[in-house]
Amino acid sequence: MEDAVRFLGENGPRSLVSLGCGRRINRIDNHLRIWCALELDYYVGIDKADWIAADWDGFFVDPAQARAALKERALSPDTFLQRMRLFPGTRVESLWGVPCRAVVCQRVLPFHHWEELVASMAPEWILQEDLHGCERQDFRPWGYRRAKEEAVRWGLKPFRPWKILPGERNYILWKSSAVPGGRGRRGVSGP
Repeated sequence: MEDAVRFLGENGPRSLVSLGCGRRINRIDNHLRIWCALELDYYVGIDKADWIAADWDGFFVDPAQARAALKERALSPDTFLQRMRLFPGTRVESLWGVPCRAVVCQRVLPFHHWEELVASMAPEWILQEDLHGCERQDFRPWGYRRAKEEAVRWGLKPFRPWKILPGERNYILWKSSAVPGGRGRRGVSGP
């Protein structure tokens, strides 16, 4: 827990933080698209589970597209793995006020409301995906708005192929009003 706080205290503005990443890192295609578009240095996985497994073969739905996105940044899969920091045994609540550039919330249960906690981290971008309740969370009171234009420009795709709610794409990208111009680098959108 203290390791995650210490690491993000030093590297948060250059990091994407995945809250509740689970025991197996998987389906992080959208995370990588945002990570590349914002030209970040670190991918940080946080979970209360006592272990987190990282295996390149299971990370992406489309590994070829992930390699292309990394190649565009002159990076390799090995470099991405070296820049990945995983912190098992870390409760999300311990990150209160710890800064980062982008946050991913996934698989949030309907009774969990992390809006105030996430806002305390002052991320410029928040991605909610695999919606199981996080669609009920609203970041507007903390100065965020939905960023549909950037979601399209960066090539974000639904986490799962089916819709949970009518008209929903199974993810919501939020942008802070503090983002000047609100534009990151265009990600690789693929075919």
